[in-house]
Amino acid sequence: MDAARVAPLLALILWMIPLIWPQSGDGTVSSAKALIYVFVVWAGIILLTWGLSYLLAGEVDELSDSDT
Repeated sequence: MDAARVAPLLALILWMIPLIWPQSGDGTVSSAKALIYVFVVWAGIILLTWGLSYLLAGEVDELSDSDT
């Protein structure tokens, strides 16, 4: 349950990382690479939340079975 609560914060932090990348000078990151990063993070968060919901659904089923 705690991981499900932290997932949106993790997504926000990962999406903000491109904001600290250098915009000019040596070591700049191209817009294409930044966009790929954003979509990879987006897909990763979708997979993470899918996995968490799958695990938590099984846990809720176990809890409801033990209550009866």
